[in-house]
Amino acid sequence: MSFEIIPYSKKYYDSVNALIDSCFGNGYSISVKIHHKDKLSWCALNDAKELIGFSLLKVDGSKGVFELTAVDPAYRGIGVGTSLFDRRINRARSLGLKDLVLYHWYRPFHKKPFCALKYGFYPAEIKINYWFKQSLAFGYACLECKQLPCLCNCVVYKLRLVLDD
Repeated sequence: MSFEIIPYSKKYYDSVNALIDSCFGNGYSISVKIHHKDKLSWCALNDAKELIGFSLLKVDGSKGVFELTAVDPAYRGIGVGTSLFDRRINRARSLGLKDLVLYHWYRPFHKKPFCALKYGFYPAEIKINYWFKQSLAFGYACLECKQLPCLCNCVVYKLRLVLDD
């Protein structure tokens, strides 16, 4: 299976929201605000030009935040997520960002975010009930804990892009 990574275009808005909700919980996409001015995003398309993946980089001063990566389950394991990671890291470097942060569901019986670890991200802290308020505000039931409000914990992964002099 082949795919291509392109910059996000508003014509994919509905497909992106559907993919995000299918991966994170119905209604989660509303909380993402993909059109905000400080956010950069990419789409992965299959040969039929259908959306199969999406990723988002939020620029916050000298820090970049990997807000989410969503990949259609039928296309996982072929490098879509890795390619989306590459795009965000390369863009973060080209912008001169110093640090990257990634928030990931803490799942003791699931594998860790392999892309993050592969690129040198390290677990820096755990935030308890991280999505509690957000899930209440936007009314989504988490696909991990199957609850509203979400009671999941979050592992914060960090990566230093620029070494101090």
